[in-house]
Amino acid sequence: MKKLISILLLSSFYLGFSHDIKMAMFEIYDGKSGLEMTVTVDKEDFYSALSEEYPIKIQEHEIRDLAFEYLESRVSIKVNGACTSFSIHEIEFGDLNIHLKGSLNLEVDNIQKVTISNTCMVDLFEDHDNIVKLRLNDRNRSFRMHRDRTSTEAIY
Repeated sequence: MKKLISILLLSSFYLGFSHDIKMAMFEIYDGKSGLEMTVTVDKEDFYSALSEEYPIKIQEHEIRDLAFEYLESRVSIKVNGACTSFSIHEIEFGDLNIHLKGSLNLEVDNIQKVTISNTCMVDLFEDHDNIVKLRLNDRNRSFRMHRDRTSTEAIY
């Protein structure tokens, strides 16, 4: 009897207290062809953000262009003080996530400073975090960005 009650309590605890973490991952790293970037977002949250920004019915084949436009308007990256743009080359749809892969349109030999501004989905979800991971110059740096911290700077 105790075993049955324990199982019921644990299952109700597990089912009753599950939650959705509002988070996106942005990773910038030295790739084969220069600086590359990958972005992983929650599919449902990102569709909500795109629908809010572009109030039309979104078809999956349109996501790449809309995602690029949205990210371009919400993410700013400077390397050594020079503004950069980025291109999205690939998009993968998982069951729960969307993975975007691209590159920064900048050639640089010696990275000394990276400045990032990122407001993706922070206006839509109060508790949303953007995790930015930099793998540059043989160092890993990570930053948690959110509504109250939308920009950061890394010095190498």
